[in-house]
Amino acid sequence: MKTASFFSYSGPGRISIARYASRGLQGYRTYKALAPRQDMLRMPYDEYRTEYFKILSDLDPAQVAEDLAALAAPHEPILLCWERPPLTEKNWCHRTMVAQWLERSLGMRVPEIKS
Repeated sequence: MKTASFFSYSGPGRISIARYASRGLQGYRTYKALAPRQDMLRMPYDEYRTEYFKILSDLDPAQVAEDLAALAAPHEPILLCWERPPLTEKNWCHRTMVAQWLERSLGMRVPEIKS
């Protein structure tokens, strides 16, 4: 499993974990359980991180990983959201939080695809 921006990856296994995906993009699946809430979209980083990890705490990481693998099959799951690389303290996204959560919970390394 890997992460990427909608803008930097167009290959197989794409799964949107964004709140909304572009109507112009095709060939991807969606997994809404990992999408942030609408009210979170303008929160500062620290508040957003706290709220997003609350969302993740209600999910079973093993089930999420299984669901994502099934959605992407026969390809590797590539989790997509909008923020463009490079990801920094000022340009952050929730896909990196999902990667951290999966690594902490399952020992699964989920790297960002470099464009």
